Formats: sequence, C-alpha cells, structure tokens
Amino acid sequence: MVAKTDLSGFNCSLARSLDIVGDWWTLLILRDAFLGADRFGEFQASLGIAKNILARRLEALVDQGMLERAGTAARPTYWPTQKSRDLLPAMLALMQWGDRWTAQGRPPMRAVDPAGNEIAPVTLRDAGGKTVPPADVRFVPGPGATPRTRGYMAAVQAKVAGD
Repeated sequence: MVAKTDLSGFNCSLARSLDIVGDWWTLLILRDAFLGADRFGEFQASLGIAKNILARRLEALVDQGMLERAGTAARPTYWPTQKSRDLLPAMLALMQWGDRWTAQGRPPMRAVDPAGNEIAPVTLRDAGGKTVPPADVRFVPGPGATPRTRGYMAAVQAKVAGD
C-alpha cells in the first residue's frame, strides 16, 4: 500500500481540503450520509467497503468534524455537520461533472430541492453575481499566502505572460 502524503502543511486550501476529503471512500461516505444513511451497516451495505476501512474513515470524519457521532457506543449513528454541509456545493459540482462526462447521458441520481425542482448546475460567479467562464478565472495570492507561495505564483504567471 502506498503511504498517504500529509498535505495539511501545504500553503494551499485545496491541498489541505484534499488532506481531509481526498480519499474516494470519504466522499462516498459523505454522499451516503447526505442521502440519509446514519449507521455503520448502512454505509457498509451501500458501499461494499471493508469493515476495517469503513471504521477508520468514519473515525477520521468524526475527528475532522465532518460527521457527528451520536447514539450509543454499541450502536452509534453518524450525522453530517455544518462543515460537511459546506462541502455539498463542491460535491454537487463533482457529481454534475460526472453526469456530463461519465454517465453516458443517464445520470444515476439527481439533486432536487424540497419541491422536486432539479438543482441548477454549479457555476462560477464573481462577487456581483455575474457568471465567469472557467477560462476567465485567474488565481492571485491571498492574505494567507506565504512568501514561497507568492514567489511560485509570480514565476508561473510570468511564464504564462511570456508564452
């Protein structure tokens, strides 16, 4: 088995996020939790995941604040937290991408609101609400950027400007 690289120290929010949710089992467990699964056996039956792996992933999700453990020690239940609910738009974007590129025109599930209306595709918008095409998105150093990150971004941007 390949050892997992710890990304928590990277000066990059995407890398630190992937350190928490980058394993495919993690996203599938969260998907099932959003669907309503809350017990170990439900996750195991849905995913066909080995019990020891599921136990480790559930423990990690609880430790990271993504799931809340309730119930008894013998029969725990797991519930999405606000932290995991805040991930839902990213999960929907990934699902919509999969619907477009892997589902051969037949998405296996749809996301809908309480009235049954399908959720619109996730789009990129500026602070004023205007849609921004992916090709127009640029990345600039944020307030948490280290000098190393700023230097790397400047070098990459200079290379792109010279192309």
